[in-house]
Amino acid sequence: MKIGILTYYGVHNHGAVLQANALKSVLQKMGHEVSFVSFERNYDYVLAGKAKKYQISLGSIPYYIGFLKEKGIGNVLYNVKKSQILKEFREANFSMVPYSEFNGDVTVVGSDEVFSVEIGYNAVMYGYGIKSNRLVSYAASFGPSTTEDIKQKERTEDIQKGLAQFNAISVRDRNSQNVVRDLSDKKVPLVIDPVLLYGYPEEQQQYIPNEKGYIAVYAYDSRMNDPEEVDAIKAYAKEKGLKVYSIGFYHKWADRNINVSPLQLLGWIKNAAFVITDTFHGSVISIICNSKLVVKVRESNRNKLTSLLGEFDLSDRTIESFSEIDDVVQKEINFDHVNQLLAQKQKDSLKYLTNAIEGKDE
Repeated sequence: MKIGILTYYGVHNHGAVLQANALKSVLQKMGHEVSFVSFERNYDYVLAGKAKKYQISLGSIPYYIGFLKEKGIGNVLYNVKKSQILKEFREANFSMVPYSEFNGDVTVVGSDEVFSVEIGYNAVMYGYGIKSNRLVSYAASFGPSTTEDIKQKERTEDIQKGLAQFNAISVRDRNSQNVVRDLSDKKVPLVIDPVLLYGYPEEQQQYIPNEKGYIAVYAYDSRMNDPEEVDAIKAYAKEKGLKVYSIGFYHKWADRNINVSPLQLLGWIKNAAFVITDTFHGSVISIICNSKLVVKVRESNRNKLTSLLGEFDLSDRTIESFSEIDDVVQKEINFDHVNQLLAQKQKDSLKYLTNAIEGKDE
């Protein structure tokens, strides 16, 4: 079949690129012809001048220049280089077709926060104007957006009508499942993120860093900069004789800030002494790489992170304070158990995706 993927392929982080590439790879392994459907993203609810923050292109450079004094030249140069690395990866791996021109057999919406209205409402993600024969979602997420948030932004009717157009809907977290149930009469199974579904087993082995003895920090530039958090991480690293490497994001306080391709990121995570993250995909990548992880859950991602960690019996990997790092690190992870759970979830999620595309569940 000819399949188009609708997702936020241009987000300025490796997790977003890896999830898009993973879904493409799974569909290609199933024998389908796959393209990404390009569109102009809407930023209804972002303050004027801030939208460039969410775009990964040369057009984002003025945004970074705008906070040069606040963030520093190192941050700006790092992100310009990172933008180019991610752009080159997409150009090498993503076949694009404009939204107005795609008329294939199936459109798959997802994964990631494609249903979120936090930044802006994007009608394309709800099937408006889709020309394909079938419309399904895979591991879609509302992110931090709740039914009440949608109501406050006066998008309830738009989203209700949009959800009604789907032939099949799946989501990746409990909050999203609840929102779909509130706004539609659709069955809405939980499935795993494409990165978990694909697993990148061969790609994990392709890049092995020359260095050992480091803590891999995977956190957005704007987070994990609080002096109390930074001091706790650095003190723990010094006590254990470890370096702190920020992988994929810039943190001035880290021993090294390492710019990597999406696939190289897997190698850095896999070979770390352990991972400190406060992101969904930082946790996902640690799971597939069987890397020991410490997770700081923040209010902005509590919905999806607690759902993810709970599904893999990893709820005890979270910290409220960074003074708890050692308590979590000392707890061993039964990765045999985690991998058994993952294998079953891969089987169930692949079954959903196959049936949704072929219309077998209707």
